Amino acid sequence: FFFAQERQRQRPGRQRRAGAASQALHIMNAQVIQLEDGWNKLKTGGVLKIEEILEDASGGVYKHRISTDEYSQLYTTVYTMCTQKPPNNWSEPLYNNYCEAVIDYLTARILPRIKEKHDEAMLRELVRRWENHKTIIRFLSHVFKYLDRFYVKRLSLPELAEVGSQKFLEIVFNAVKREVRTAILELVRRERECEQVDKQLIKSVIDIFVEMGGSRASLETYATDFEEMLLSTTADYYSRESAKWAGNDSFPEYMRKAEDRLKQEQDRVANYLHSSTEEKLLKVCEEQLLQNPEQQLLEKEHSGCEKLLLDNKTEDLSRMFRLFSRIPTGLPPIANIVRKHITDVGLALVKKQSVNAEGDLMPYVQELLDIHDKYTELVGSGPEKGCFQGHNIFHKAMKEAFEVFVNKDIGKSATAELLSNFCDNLLKKSGERLSDEALEDKLEKVVRLFGYLSDKDIFAEFYKKQLAKRLLLARSSSDDAERSMIAKLKLRCGAQFTSKLEGMVTDMNLSQDIQSAFAEHVKDKELELDTDLTVQVLTTGFWPTYKSDELNLPKEMLQCIETFKAFYDLRTSHRRLRWVHSLGSATVVGKFTPSGKSKEHDLLVSTYQACILLLFNEADSMTFSDIQGHLNLPAEELKRYVLSLCVGKYKILTKDPAGKEVAPTDKITYNAAFSDRARRIKVPMIAAKITQEEKDATRATVDEDRKHAIEAAIVRIMKTRKSLDHQKLVLEASTQLMRHFKPDPKQIKKRIEDLIHREYLERDPSNPNLYKYLA
Repeated sequence: FFFAQERQRQRPGRQRRAGAASQALHIMNAQVIQLEDGWNKLKTGGVLKIEEILEDASGGVYKHRISTDEYSQLYTTVYTMCTQKPPNNWSEPLYNNYCEAVIDYLTARILPRIKEKHDEAMLRELVRRWENHKTIIRFLSHVFKYLDRFYVKRLSLPELAEVGSQKFLEIVFNAVKREVRTAILELVRRERECEQVDKQLIKSVIDIFVEMGGSRASLETYATDFEEMLLSTTADYYSRESAKWAGNDSFPEYMRKAEDRLKQEQDRVANYLHSSTEEKLLKVCEEQLLQNPEQQLLEKEHSGCEKLLLDNKTEDLSRMFRLFSRIPTGLPPIANIVRKHITDVGLALVKKQSVNAEGDLMPYVQELLDIHDKYTELVGSGPEKGCFQGHNIFHKAMKEAFEVFVNKDIGKSATAELLSNFCDNLLKKSGERLSDEALEDKLEKVVRLFGYLSDKDIFAEFYKKQLAKRLLLARSSSDDAERSMIAKLKLRCGAQFTSKLEGMVTDMNLSQDIQSAFAEHVKDKELELDTDLTVQVLTTGFWPTYKSDELNLPKEMLQCIETFKAFYDLRTSHRRLRWVHSLGSATVVGKFTPSGKSKEHDLLVSTYQACILLLFNEADSMTFSDIQGHLNLPAEELKRYVLSLCVGKYKILTKDPAGKEVAPTDKITYNAAFSDRARRIKVPMIAAKITQEEKDATRATVDEDRKHAIEAAIVRIMKTRKSLDHQKLVLEASTQLMRHFKPDPKQIKKRIEDLIHREYLERDPSNPNLYKYLA
């Protein structure tokens, strides 16, 4: 753009070719150009002239220009001087003169102009002089192009443009870089203090630092001469800011300021710093604003992390996670506070409930579920979900916290038992009424809570007993819900954990098939039964252990049982039936005469109650000892069934003397005057006062099962490892068993001793701590 346009354009075609030919001829016939003459011409018409043009330029407008003709003459002069035959080939002197001219120009004209100015004015002058210098070098590189293409290339010397940049670095930049850096850092500081600054000027100066890296685009100059000091001053600045904010502001207010400042620093990089600085700059800021004061901020008395959790400040908690997840050590201290907070909340609930340990404990389980819901939502399930975005460290903290208080007993009740009771309440007909979706959701939440139990086998044993009652007494509200719950437990604990529960559900389905086959058998054989009979055939291994009794059945029932036994023996010859009458039920038609009028009621009773009532077909009254003699039942158990018919809601029998105590001589009489508005009556049982005994029995069953589980684990390990020392064996066995319960090392030691006694293992003669497997 320095070349003035020729007034007269060359004509196309032959004239242009003729002009080129004459020019070539002129060059061939030209006289030899001496070094001094040629260089004076190049210096006056090229170097000095373009310097003057740029000096006189104002606002990007040039008062003078170099014409195409002038440029052509300069280029031709260089070409001629470089192509003359020795000793008149001036390539080397021209190269040296070019370098000296650049040095003189920078030393005499540029450097003094920059040094006489200060601060922003100096920066503007530097930017202007650098732009001019690049223009000069670009122009001269074109003029001396022939030198670059042949002489420089042949001798592997630095190219002319590179020489220009290098000399600017050595002579100008190195002389003023400290003052320039100080001026830029001052502008950065003023911008951080919310003053308006010329961002374009800063960017232009920063670009000079980058361009000083040379043609290989090295950032060494930028990094050494500017970036290091920027990072150092940034650290000092934010160290002071952080101390001031931490002293004066609340934790949420501090975080808002820190987040705002980090955004500003990102914008600063985008506006005028080199992109490579972003990571380093943000790291310095994060270190000063977040890493160094973290503990002080988190523990602030009235606004720290604990307070945010107590007040459920989700927005501030989310900001806290966003900020402190930026630093490598940022999250563990927060996770520790979250763990402690959840643990404290849970233990407070346990303490509150322990005061009322004898009352209804189902609301306590619901509160546990509510707490779990609250903190599950807080921790979140993934990016952008929850305050902590599902980060593993918070899931771990939450798990560890819940494991502390979920495994605390309430009075004499373990949480495993309470959870099982809660499930029972959800799944039985008389329990909580919920839609299918709500029931599924609540069962899922219970299973998540169940995951924190260390004694999962205790839950399994209670659950098995309650499932048995729901299935056998037709109290289950939904078969699908039962299967869904078992599937959830199976997913969490494996097939072995739920095999018995699945077997129980399968048994019920098979029983329906057997019942249908029995009905067909009765029909085909034209058998006459005194009463309808429904039998549920259960596999002993799947179901809880039930007490056998020597109940003397009435003849009506006895005939039915004998018929079914004969039918079942035809189907299989390898199975034996053991009748569990305590789980049976019956419908008895009772005939009464209240106020002299005949009235019938369908009485829904247990098998034991039915047997008692049927005795009164033979006599209107009899003593308690007579009833016991007829039925052959233990006195304590028989008392509960007699009382349920005498003093319960429905007084089908009467007792003399009245009262809740039963003596062998008490007279039990059929109550002919009994009446109720309902035709169909379900007679309830008197609640057994042996719940604790049942619990103890369940625990004893669990303990026995644990013995077998521990032994099986030890044998499995030893079979694989052949020999193992005591500590390692205990550790491996504990790890294997941890999925179902937390084994006691003393118990493991006892089982090892027992296996040695039974010759499954032996001690190494030379090392008593080493065990060997005996095949």
